[in-house]
Amino acid sequence: MIYAMQYELRPAPHSADAAEIGGAIATSFVRADDTEAAQAIALAYYRDSDWDVVLQEQPPQAVDRSACEDDPEWLDAYDEAAREGECHLFDLWPVGIDEGDDTTH
Repeated sequence: MIYAMQYELRPAPHSADAAEIGGAIATSFVRADDTEAAQAIALAYYRDSDWDVVLQEQPPQAVDRSACEDDPEWLDAYDEAAREGECHLFDLWPVGIDEGDDTTH
């Protein structure tokens, strides 16, 4: 089963990106047996990639491939997760810009 979830992240203080990247919304597609396993995989990826979780925007939910067909990026991510086990998409913003600021989109 493929699960999709979304988190707001900040670069860890020791991250090389901390001086330039203010944060990100990460959408993760993960192949797992259940929501707990999917979340654990995504959180491990963020931690290992020097990101700190600020907020869970969307909890893990099972998704069908057909639900992603209207968005080519999500469809590619779904297919990669099906093949490789996971795929993570990041929408980044620079230091000094809040995630909710309209100038980041």
